[in-house]
Amino acid sequence: MWSVSDQKRADDCDVVVIGAGLVGAAVAARLVREGVDAAVLEAQAVAGGATGRSAGMVLTGLAGHYKGAVSAYGRDQAREVWALTVEGRKRLVEAAERLYVPVERAGSLALAVDETEVDALEESAALLREDGFDARFEPVDPLGRGFRAGLRHPDDVTVDAAALAQAMLVSSGVIVHEGTEVYNLAAAPEGVRVWARGRTVMCNTVVLAINGYASLFDPYFTDKVAPTRSLILATEPLDGVVVEPPCYAGYGYEYCRQLSDGRLLLGGWQRQRPASQGSGRGTGLGDVVQSRLARFAARHFPEVDAANAGRWSGVMGFTPDGLPLVGRLPGMPRVYFAVGLGGRGLAWALVLADRLVELILRGADPGILAPDRLIPNLQPAEPET
Repeated sequence: MWSVSDQKRADDCDVVVIGAGLVGAAVAARLVREGVDAAVLEAQAVAGGATGRSAGMVLTGLAGHYKGAVSAYGRDQAREVWALTVEGRKRLVEAAERLYVPVERAGSLALAVDETEVDALEESAALLREDGFDARFEPVDPLGRGFRAGLRHPDDVTVDAAALAQAMLVSSGVIVHEGTEVYNLAAAPEGVRVWARGRTVMCNTVVLAINGYASLFDPYFTDKVAPTRSLILATEPLDGVVVEPPCYAGYGYEYCRQLSDGRLLLGGWQRQRPASQGSGRGTGLGDVVQSRLARFAARHFPEVDAANAGRWSGVMGFTPDGLPLVGRLPGMPRVYFAVGLGGRGLAWALVLADRLVELILRGADPGILAPDRLIPNLQPAEPET
């Protein structure tokens, strides 16, 4: 049984950020620029979670297509959400260039796997252009690999997200304690006491930047953030260019990117269960995603030996309506959070960091990212199947 007496040292600072992924790194770096004494506690290593286990694709919008978002949220809110991810992508590129982290500006392709998705892509392209976004519908298979059509987003980019998170922390001089799992938070008259492996930290404010692990950390998130396993297969280097630019298909549930060394990354994540079947929040990967990726590879990339590919998995966080959450923990007003980034976390990361810091320092309203927007049983924009 762990006890307080097991703690090896005690520290204090203004703000403790829990989680050293891209969001946590951006929050900590911004706080330091604002003159705040901030430190990061990370259970694993910097970018050891979803940030370091992503394919590095910085994609506009949400998982699914714009047509579905317009149907789910209304035209104005869908436009606002897409504009926020465009801003997030722009901010990420600026940060990467400032910190000398390479950015590839290859754009991205959404690919249709059936005729229903062809219609969704074509309608999405028209809506996006009407709303001022650069999107180009291609009525034939852009890759010649058994897809039905494509929607090109020319401004999307790829980046080494782990390198960017590390560079943010190093350049700002933020102190990071890796291998320091947080066990509990306790409100105290002078602020918040953080119980963690090897140390106790007394601080004024805590930031939870733990994305898919949020519901495992505090019951407040149980019905708000579903931890969802993702899987990426990495092949041996292939001869020639197989995929250019990075692509996603089947409403975003499968994606692929070829690295500069010739390896092909094939990724996917668990589909969320309907509300009538329960939450589906177990974090075990199971065979479902692996089987789906194997079928996807066999159909569209038959030269790939998916069975013998390297693989890694991570935990993503999905909210009921598909949008991230920025706010403070009820009952502990000095504990703030930015979680539930879904399948487009790299485009959201710096937007969330800015909204959260503005909330902490100036009490600014997080807008559509505030958690009080959630309605019970509201489902995210899903494919029209």
